[in-house]
Amino acid sequence: MNDPPTFPSVRDLDPARSAADADTAVTCLDWPVVHVARDVMTRNPDRVACSDTLMEVARRMRDLLVAFLPVCDERGYLKGIIGLRDLQRVDRSGDHAGVTASSLAEEPPVTIGVDDPVDHVSDLMAEQRVWLLPVLDGPRLVGVIHYASITGTSNPAIPADPPGKSPRPSP
Repeated sequence: MNDPPTFPSVRDLDPARSAADADTAVTCLDWPVVHVARDVMTRNPDRVACSDTLMEVARRMRDLLVAFLPVCDERGYLKGIIGLRDLQRVDRSGDHAGVTASSLAEEPPVTIGVDDPVDHVSDLMAEQRVWLLPVLDGPRLVGVIHYASITGTSNPAIPADPPGKSPRPSP
């Protein structure tokens, strides 16, 4: 009953193998599988440059149908995250002159390293109320983890209120 599980023998997979080779079964240790960020991240994510204007950022978000975008400098170093609400706030103020991605970007509350384990990432993202978790290799953005992609839509642990900033009151 407590024997480790076995995989099909080599004979089952390739009848041409010898009987001596075929009787050797591979056993599986009962260790939990822990993935690292590079296993589950979206590689080379869409991003905007620090110098992009408000209109360029808004157009890019519209074209990609996303609510959050990382802001990176010319070396690919993460400078912050822009959310759709940040754009809406500036648009309501009516003062668009000189507004760039770097002036709108907010430092992400949390990031993860490319080789960090992701066994508790969904809990961390829910706790920090973020949809998008930047994956860094040093200071360089190499990927992102989306909350929905790691929790699944049928997961009962998804909070009723989506992660993100608390709703801002309408002016």
